[in-house]
Amino acid sequence: MKFLNQQKSSFSIEITPLIDIVFLLVIFFVVTSKVGDSQFLSLDLPKTESFEYNIVESTNNEISILADGSVYINGKALNISNIKEIEQVIFELDNTDNSIILSAEASSLHIWIVGIMDILNKYGFNEVQIRTIEK
Repeated sequence: MKFLNQQKSSFSIEITPLIDIVFLLVIFFVVTSKVGDSQFLSLDLPKTESFEYNIVESTNNEISILADGSVYINGKALNISNIKEIEQVIFELDNTDNSIILSAEASSLHIWIVGIMDILNKYGFNEVQIRTIEK
């Protein structure tokens, strides 16, 4: 007759089914989550009562920037690569009312617009109205 052994049996947990369940849960959440819609935020920008929107119409100074790099200052055609010449023409503009209209095509580079705005600020044009030229 065989007697039962009184040795302590070891307790073990099988983790193979646990790994399978975790992978199934990961696949479920990846498939059911919305990736495309959650990338953009809808913002309600604050409004102020102290800001006054003044349309600059009394000025005769206008700068237009086109997408091909052409810059027109009061009808005079220049190229954006000649920044010294653009700066000289802006220096010669009449800035008695300190206002100017800066028009730019939507596809023109932002660095051109910022560069010209920097030159305008340097020569005392404090009121710059920016407009977008639509094709």
